[in-house]
Amino acid sequence: MKNMIGQTYKKIIVILVFLTLPACSVVGGLWYERIDQIIANQFLEYASFTSEQEKYVRQATLKFKYWNIKNELPKYKELISQFRFLDDTTTFDDIDGIYQQGMLLGNNTRDYFLPQIVEFCKTITNKQVDEMATYFDELMKERKLELENDEDDFQSSLTKSFKRFFRFMGIKLNNDQINTIRILSSGIEDTREQSISERIQWNQEFIAILNLRQKENFEESFINHINSLDSENPNTRVLINQITAEIIASLDEKQRRKFVKRLGRFEASINQIIEEQN
Repeated sequence: MKNMIGQTYKKIIVILVFLTLPACSVVGGLWYERIDQIIANQFLEYASFTSEQEKYVRQATLKFKYWNIKNELPKYKELISQFRFLDDTTTFDDIDGIYQQGMLLGNNTRDYFLPQIVEFCKTITNKQVDEMATYFDELMKERKLELENDEDDFQSSLTKSFKRFFRFMGIKLNNDQINTIRILSSGIEDTREQSISERIQWNQEFIAILNLRQKENFEESFINHINSLDSENPNTRVLINQITAEIIASLDEKQRRKFVKRLGRFEASINQIIEEQN
């Protein structure tokens, strides 16, 4: 799903996947217990940072974990509950409403980290900036190679992405539902190559901004550039949300029972995390 559907679909399900990748509530609690380490380790891959810089990153992500439990997890739980109670009357507006709330939650996390990232970036060296540039270049090469080696056409890749998502929700789609995906997704433009090119340009501009980290307007330029990463294709958003709405509305009794059960586990996972920290 990650490259096929892109940022739009990820926003819809971020509240599900980010917190509840594990299938059961016990493992979910254990996974969240390490979320600060997961985020820190990902960030620390960008370059060879000093012990003091690493300490700063790990402290920041640890504080985030507890801030997130207190301020955000109840909102995630409410959003998952909305998703769980969708039924055969589900419409585009229902899904788009969940999508927009998911965007706000994602933005809250971004806004929490931004001031700390700005301050951190003021401490990095020219060598570390070069290492970050190399890291991003290699990442884009990997994405290009993945796309080149993808044996499926865009339409087939989209269909597989939706099937994987709903399988994660406990649902095996039937032929009619798969045909719905194929018909509606035919209007989604294949912008994978364009997205990679735009991300390469974004990365280059990001590195250029880092090279100005001691300048007076660095913070404003940095924040504006980070916020620009959230741009989306309105048509893609509409079609993906429409597909999601129609599939959920079409679930048969067995599918809906599994859907509700799986999301109930997700809610239980969040409850466990919140209760353990109280």
